[in-house]
Amino acid sequence: MSKNTIDLAELIVAVWPNIRRVFRHLVSLKDAPISMTQLTCLSIIEKQNKLTMSALAKKLSMSNQQLTKVVDTLEGYELVVRTVDETNHRQIFVQTSEKGNQLMQALRAEIDRKLNYVLRNQEEGEIDNLYNCFAYLAKYFAKIDE
Repeated sequence: MSKNTIDLAELIVAVWPNIRRVFRHLVSLKDAPISMTQLTCLSIIEKQNKLTMSALAKKLSMSNQQLTKVVDTLEGYELVVRTVDETNHRQIFVQTSEKGNQLMQALRAEIDRKLNYVLRNQEEGEIDNLYNCFAYLAKYFAKIDE
């Protein structure tokens, strides 16, 4: 049986609220006074190490103007650093600061702790299945992002 895009759309609409709820439970921003959009931005910057504001705006599907406000806030909390390209002064790079890296490390540790608790009664095979599903999604969406 072959599924079509409407089947996929229905599944996404049905599953998304649960995924969002679980993710928001796993990601606690008690120690970081930033929004989920700012956290997503910080996560992308950290993963890429250093990227241009334009590339970041594209990854977030945001206008440069919207992104500037997000990065201004992150910079105000000393989580990111902006630098000007030495060869093209109109090009601005952004990267995580040491404080930003520490926040992301702490966030991963918190997610790990909470996942250990949430999944404590699951069988090993179920955890493997869940991991494989997320690994497939990560690989699939990385291809789309190229």
